[in-house]
Amino acid sequence: MKRQKKRSGIGRLFKGLFLAFFLAAAAFVLFFAVTLLDLDAWDKFDAKKILDVDQTLVVYDAQGNEYTRLHGLEDRVWVPLGDVPDIVVKAFVSAEDMRFYEHFGVDIIRIFGAAWQDIKAGSFVQGASTISQQLIKLSHLTSEKTISRKLEEAVLAYQMEQSYTKDQIMEMYLNYIYFGGGYYGIEAASLGYFGVHASELSTAEGAMLAGVLKSTARYAPHLNYDASVERRNHVLGLMYEQGYLSEEERVSAQAEKAVIVRSVGDTAKRGYYVDQALSDAAKLLNVDFDMLLTGGYRVYTALDPELQSYCEAMFTDDAMFPTADCEGALVVQQANTGRVIALVGGRESGASMAFNRAVSIRRQPGSVIKPVIVYAPALEEHGFTAASMLLDEPTDFNGYTPSNFGDKYYGWVTLREAVKRSLNVPAVKVLYEIGVQSGKRVAEACGIRFVEEDTSLTLALGGFTYGVSPWQIAGAYACFASGGVFNSPTLVTKITDAKGKVLYEYRPEQKRILSEQNNFILTSMLQSAISEGTGRRLGELNIPLAGKTGTVGEGGGNRDAWMAAYNPEYAAAVWMGYDSSEDGKALPSAATGGTYPALLLRGLFSKLYENSDAPDFTMPPGIVECKLDLHALGEAHEVLLATALTPQKSTVTEIFVEGTEPTKQSDYWVVPYPVANFNVTLNADGYPSISFTPRQAFVEYRLYREEGGTSVLVNKWKGKGSVSYVDRGVAAGTSCLYYVVPVHPELRVNSQEVTGPASSKIGVIIPKRSAPTSSPEDGDDQGLTIDALPP
Repeated sequence: MKRQKKRSGIGRLFKGLFLAFFLAAAAFVLFFAVTLLDLDAWDKFDAKKILDVDQTLVVYDAQGNEYTRLHGLEDRVWVPLGDVPDIVVKAFVSAEDMRFYEHFGVDIIRIFGAAWQDIKAGSFVQGASTISQQLIKLSHLTSEKTISRKLEEAVLAYQMEQSYTKDQIMEMYLNYIYFGGGYYGIEAASLGYFGVHASELSTAEGAMLAGVLKSTARYAPHLNYDASVERRNHVLGLMYEQGYLSEEERVSAQAEKAVIVRSVGDTAKRGYYVDQALSDAAKLLNVDFDMLLTGGYRVYTALDPELQSYCEAMFTDDAMFPTADCEGALVVQQANTGRVIALVGGRESGASMAFNRAVSIRRQPGSVIKPVIVYAPALEEHGFTAASMLLDEPTDFNGYTPSNFGDKYYGWVTLREAVKRSLNVPAVKVLYEIGVQSGKRVAEACGIRFVEEDTSLTLALGGFTYGVSPWQIAGAYACFASGGVFNSPTLVTKITDAKGKVLYEYRPEQKRILSEQNNFILTSMLQSAISEGTGRRLGELNIPLAGKTGTVGEGGGNRDAWMAAYNPEYAAAVWMGYDSSEDGKALPSAATGGTYPALLLRGLFSKLYENSDAPDFTMPPGIVECKLDLHALGEAHEVLLATALTPQKSTVTEIFVEGTEPTKQSDYWVVPYPVANFNVTLNADGYPSISFTPRQAFVEYRLYREEGGTSVLVNKWKGKGSVSYVDRGVAAGTSCLYYVVPVHPELRVNSQEVTGPASSKIGVIIPKRSAPTSSPEDGDDQGLTIDALPP
């Protein structure tokens, strides 16, 4: 037994001596290799293997704040060394490579120290790799422990040190190394474990991260908190021994409680907005989605996180929808920038990579398209005004017979009234008059897309072959919100690489579609639709808004319900419906664009202005206000100015582009004109025969007979054409005067009828009558005609 133990001890001594000799020889070979030889048999140092490593995608909101991070297999956010506190760098130097700033990539002193430990242990138990060697091993080599691999590691480390400074190598190391928990690099680890950026790490937090590297399985704080704290304290002790910390700083750091905030599972914020922004970013960069997630890109968006969360919450509230299982979509765009600040593509809470109805659906828009394809081009290119008269009645357009909602028709209406009531027949009439191509041209300029088959008048009412998306509708209405200028909508405002180099920056494609003046008139009409028309539920909000509803019926219910609304700062569009009607699903017939979509928009604009006053629309130069005569509009279907005598209740104020306003005054609300050709004679029977010509068809003409200073109303007439009347109620042998007074049928001043100048008075003497002796034809000369007298 003793001989066996002695033989075993001799074996260990022999093995140790062999290891010592081998390591010394290896050190000599290494020195010879790295200083004198170029070992072609080994790989060359390739910085791309470090610098081109997978990096995490970072998404920012509109304020430039980090919103979420997404990554492939490796969560890594590259940060410059200057962002890492110097004391944290010293923690890594203390824990991993105390002579990092002194050696040339290989620490010969450490090699001999490790060799001695291996000799004592009789095997490879002590590592001697420098930070440079660790970086080379992780990026270029395998993890096998052979002399050949160690020599190759040393040579490559030396090559790297000849090409890069120590600070550059330290930056690569801190961004490349794995810290456990799925975190690659110090920034991901700082955010993952402590919820702070690397630039915000405390001494104790930096020491804990440095301590993790010895064994992530043993020292990662989320796996073994106590062991991680113990290892941290050891690193802090090393920092003290090497002069990086005072005794007081060491004690303070060791006493600091380590607060680990790491959550279990994927905590990346996703959803419709982020997913669409990433999809757009990939197209802008012409890369696939995997490359986007691993390329270290920084994607800056127009996202308003608070508003987005509010909108998503509304979509989970069944009270906001006509049925619990129907779908919806919402797009909110800034008016003057094109930036989409919120987007919801469905009611799936927290959905990731789900079908995004906000951008992907194509549905019939109904009446919400009318301002875009009908009224905007009519105002801008075809001389229509808000007061243009249209006949609302059943009409056949070469076989196409549109009908109004509920088959209700209003006769002659102004363009404003047609917009306010969302009347279908007038809309089709306008598109018929201006031409489908004209309407499509303006709509396309506002972002609406058509296919070749979209050529009929049905487009006026949303009859597309495929349809439109809420994204397109919001963009078109944002054109109206911005004063008639279309800004191409976007979620993504800028993209940079990991080092901040700008790869893409949004510059809106701006086009003026409507003049400021015509746009203001269109907006004014759409304000009427909100305050008095189909969108009045939104008008209850008491915020200056313009907008339009749209409803597409199907069977006994509705297939689509739309509403778009805007003010000078924001435009928004809402759609509700079912993805498919094949299973017979439809919205209730009462669920129109003016109901639940209006309710959603009311919530949206309430949120937007919960802490501020909403702006009003500003009238631009070149707009004139006119008081129009309602009687002329309703009876004569003419656009005429009111007069000074027009009662207030019979006027309506309308706005016009300067130069298109009416110049002719109404001839209704005026002092009546006197009659013409007034005459009184005696007929063959001796009765007075009165005749005159009315000059105004609407005026009431009253014939008076004056006897003995008393006037008696004989008769009255209204209408066109000459009047001829025989007064048989006068007594024979008397004399009397006749005159005619024009009376306005409605006009009153101080509650008194307004009359025009009376005719001159004509007197006659009525002869005593005997049996007739002459024919009626020559009786006109009977009696005495008295010269005209003033009344």
